[in-house]
Amino acid sequence: MVEWSEAKGHGFISFEKHRIFVHQRDFSARHKRTEVGDVVDFVLGRDDKGRLCAQKVEHHNGGGRIRFWHLLILLPFVAGPGYALWQAGGRANASLVFGCAAGMSVISYLLYWLDKLRARHGQWRVSASTLHLVALLGGWPGAFLAQRNFRRKSLGLRFQLLFWLIVTLHQFLATDYLRGWPMVRAADAEFVRLTMTVPK
Repeated sequence: MVEWSEAKGHGFISFEKHRIFVHQRDFSARHKRTEVGDVVDFVLGRDDKGRLCAQKVEHHNGGGRIRFWHLLILLPFVAGPGYALWQAGGRANASLVFGCAAGMSVISYLLYWLDKLRARHGQWRVSASTLHLVALLGGWPGAFLAQRNFRRKSLGLRFQLLFWLIVTLHQFLATDYLRGWPMVRAADAEFVRLTMTVPK
């Protein structure tokens, strides 16, 4: 993007030594304020007067970016489950345990990237259930960073609610494990009590 006026809602894109006109109405989605220097993807088309213009415009990285404060937000959420994994695996297996956890985050991140790529080409998207399943299996840190970077699935309230429930579940399990499973044991005992008292 070599020229942009937020007040007028239009500007110009540099493309193969040409200046291509672009209007804000031709953006497929705008997740951020458009600025000079932004890299965008678009379809080359023509306006009502037959002039070249950009259509179906979208920021190349979805308008997002992983910033330092995103890592600061993620750190306290990772600390508890990370320490629980270290305790569960022991020092001897720490590399294996953390390697598996990191691997799930990488898989989760790549799935968001694939979802973004398919969206650009009008192909079938990666299902929300698949993204949530990988997050549930331990890939939620990678999912968090991918949502910031690709801006995919980051605006849906229902999706975000379920995602943060998964994060909360991991926090709960990590805390309960480090305390010797008191909550899980209590819930199990209550379940047994209710089962025994149900009339046959």
